Amino acid sequence: MMYAVILALVYNGISVSTTNVASLLTANNSENKTIAVSQNSLQPSIQQEMNNLKQQLNQEALIRLSLTKQLYSVLNDVIEMKKGMGQMESKIRELEIFKNSTLGDDVVAKQLVNLQKDLVNLTLTCTTASQGKEALAFNAVISKTLLYDRNTPVNIVYDTVLYDTHGAYSSQSGVFTAPHKGLYIFTWTTLVAAGKILDTELIVNGTRKGLGNCNNEGNPGFENCANTVPVVLEAGDTVNVRSVTGNFVHGHEWSSFKGWRN
Repeated sequence: MMYAVILALVYNGISVSTTNVASLLTANNSENKTIAVSQNSLQPSIQQEMNNLKQQLNQEALIRLSLTKQLYSVLNDVIEMKKGMGQMESKIRELEIFKNSTLGDDVVAKQLVNLQKDLVNLTLTCTTASQGKEALAFNAVISKTLLYDRNTPVNIVYDTVLYDTHGAYSSQSGVFTAPHKGLYIFTWTTLVAAGKILDTELIVNGTRKGLGNCNNEGNPGFENCANTVPVVLEAGDTVNVRSVTGNFVHGHEWSSFKGWRN
């Protein structure tokens, strides 16, 4: 409990001297204590945990923003589809009037042909909107710790798929293939042990589109790293994560590769 309190104070810009912490533990609850501030007294592992937490919060904020944009886009499409359906209903009523009128069969036939064309166009519009705005996302993780030759680039394979809405990610090759065109957001996280390194790059159709640094060779504890890159893709484009310099990646679902269409 005391550890959590100290973390909360640190996160809000307050540092605590070790002497006053000890006095807080032994003091009577009714006594008022003055807490001194000393940011330099933090343990490196605590500061690292705080940095990792901030990275995760930033990623969650990006995901929420993307989902909100998708929701507004879908609502706009629904409104447009309702307008189109209203127009179709109006045309149907006009056709009923023609049927009950004294006009010739040729006029009614022409109106029917026009109505059929409008119905076909509306169907195509609805189908396109549905394909363009449906949820499209995947999330894959590494199940076990992997060791590599430090100076030999390799494709990182995230072998366990947590979800994949379109079956677009391969857990065998580590490659995601875009089923539809659009703006995609990709993010990958890497956990490396003390004295290890795994610098990575995001590869789109064989070309680098982003870099991720996770050099922990000079540190005593684990290091968690993450990067997020937006990419415009066409249907059939491929995306994967590849090592630049690396010899280690911690598995057990701590390292992941995920993406979604914006």
